[in-house]
Amino acid sequence: MEVVDDFLDTDDFTHLKNTMEGLYFPWFWNPRTTAYDNTPQLIHNFIFKGKVNSPHLNLLEESKLFEKLGSTYIARCKANLNYKTIENDVGSFHTDFFYDSGDSMNGITTSILYINTNNGGTQFSDGTRVKSVANRLVKFDCSQEHASVSCTDEDRRVLININYF
Repeated sequence: MEVVDDFLDTDDFTHLKNTMEGLYFPWFWNPRTTAYDNTPQLIHNFIFKGKVNSPHLNLLEESKLFEKLGSTYIARCKANLNYKTIENDVGSFHTDFFYDSGDSMNGITTSILYINTNNGGTQFSDGTRVKSVANRLVKFDCSQEHASVSCTDEDRRVLININYF
């Protein structure tokens, strides 16, 4: 696992953050955060199963996100928006790819770019917790189980999750 603060250039990140947190960025209802729970969230699928799924992909390309990751192929890239909760709830541990879908996890890297700072984060099955800090990136092998940790101090927790080679 690798944690990198100030991952994107300040101007690039500020534009990305302002757009995603703005009034006109489209978010879509998802009835569950993972296949194992019933906690709803809002999502925006930029890329799904290797195919562009959003007219807003240029926002990520302009920020040089994929270039800085050194990715050669993006299998999935989606933004998550989770509302604040009364307590810091740890979600269900999961991996982002499932063997029954025909996807192989071999060689896939997961990176999470936090869009806003809050007291939530990402919990890993080994007990490690990475806090949500704006422009922080956590990078790990896709087979590593992780879970979202909700926030209590901000209205929402926003991040981008990328699965790539």
